[in-house]
Amino acid sequence: MKYQHRISALVAGSCLALFTTMPLVAQTSAQDTHQHKHDGHAASALSLNQGKQWQTDAPLRQGMQSIKEAVQKAVPAFHQGTLTKPDAEKLASHINAQVEYLVTNCKLQPQADAVLHVFIGDLIAGADELAKQPSSMQGLPRIVGVLQKYPDYFDHPGWKGISQE
Repeated sequence: MKYQHRISALVAGSCLALFTTMPLVAQTSAQDTHQHKHDGHAASALSLNQGKQWQTDAPLRQGMQSIKEAVQKAVPAFHQGTLTKPDAEKLASHINAQVEYLVTNCKLQPQADAVLHVFIGDLIAGADELAKQPSSMQGLPRIVGVLQKYPDYFDHPGWKGISQE
């Protein structure tokens, strides 16, 4: 009987340990998986290709041009304080769709891709903030900042800067 009592206590203790650590293990595993998917890009910083701009491909040029044109239309309303939440949400949705297009279709060198992902991170964060709060300085101004820095790092023939007016 004493032996059976010890086994019951051991099983109960093991179950308790399993159930209290399971969420932590699952959370850690999910974080590791997420980190692993982005390891090639997460630690990257903006850098040039031996002092020169990175080459672009047609999908990158198309996606960035589309983002720039949509953002350019919203800049005056932002500066006048009249950018509405529905318009900001629509712009954020457009930016996110174009980012998805870039991620799916761009075929860049790994180092250029890593630089692009720095810009993509800022575009996504800016779009998220824009959708939440159209007048936030972390929304549209952050996106405009990406569009202003983009030609410093990528050779995009015919790129015209974004106007702040």
